Amino acid sequence: MAAKTRYFVLTAAGILTAGLTTGLVASYMGGLPVALSHQAGPDDLAFVPPDAIAVGYANVQEVMASELRQRLRRLQDANPDSPDRHDFEEKTGVNVERDIDAVVGALLPAATGARDGNPLVLARGRFDQVRIEGMARDHGGEVSDYEGVRVIAHTGDEKTMALGFLAPGVVAVGSIESVKGAIDAKRSGRNVMSNTEIMRLVGELDGNNAWAVGRFDAMASTTGLPGDLQQKMPTLSWFSAAGHLNGGITGTFKAEAKDDEAAKNLRDMMRGVVAMVRLQSDSKPEMRAFVDSLQLGGEGKTVAVGFSVPAEMFDALEKMHEARRPAEVR
Repeated sequence: MAAKTRYFVLTAAGILTAGLTTGLVASYMGGLPVALSHQAGPDDLAFVPPDAIAVGYANVQEVMASELRQRLRRLQDANPDSPDRHDFEEKTGVNVERDIDAVVGALLPAATGARDGNPLVLARGRFDQVRIEGMARDHGGEVSDYEGVRVIAHTGDEKTMALGFLAPGVVAVGSIESVKGAIDAKRSGRNVMSNTEIMRLVGELDGNNAWAVGRFDAMASTTGLPGDLQQKMPTLSWFSAAGHLNGGITGTFKAEAKDDEAAKNLRDMMRGVVAMVRLQSDSKPEMRAFVDSLQLGGEGKTVAVGFSVPAEMFDALEKMHEARRPAEVR
């Protein structure tokens, strides 16, 4: 990657690190609480276009303040800090852990003629716009206005990436098409909150500090899931996933299949996976609590897998990590 592109991408990547890391975890979890008695989800969904394939959310401050994060931080502090982390904060003034409150991510349909989907991430927090713009200009970024919004764009080898200051304390990062789409969604009022299927799933997940929902079939084709893997997977339509992080992690993954038969096949496959994991855990006592928490459920066209990773499991992993460290660095 060229140096000019590197610093522009660092700006986006640093802002998104906490939320996307949590989002990857969240994409394998799920929760099933409240009904749609109020507007579901964060206000920043107003920036997400209505044709979004998938939407995710992470309350970064809750995750960063959790007991689990403190445990992981102790492990991280035992190793040298990444130089890119300090370089990014020095140039942009953004400390991801301190300055980012929450992140909303979305996958939008591919642009005309393109193969991959368009990612969009919205970060809410505190940003030094002047400083970020200056850094972007110094490394090849072009600053312009789109519908009254300041947008920084940089064209790399394959596509143009952009960062837009959508509102006080709200930054959008993604392809130039997705950032402009976010601006249009808010201005026109046509956004993902009018997508009844997605909002139905979002409404079930309120109260979790990390979640994701979307169309599984559309994601599989848009993200380039290998064809042979797609053929082996039961035909799924929607998925919802949410988790709650504190001392440990609790969550459930829920999928909706095309029909009852596809759901039955997936439940059978999951039973086999759970049985294999339980068998392997016999030689790993520290994994037993997690394995015992696995619960498979669902009926009709739905499949659900619940789990809990207790704090004690992370205590055991921390002790294992400490035991493996060379004596001279303890």
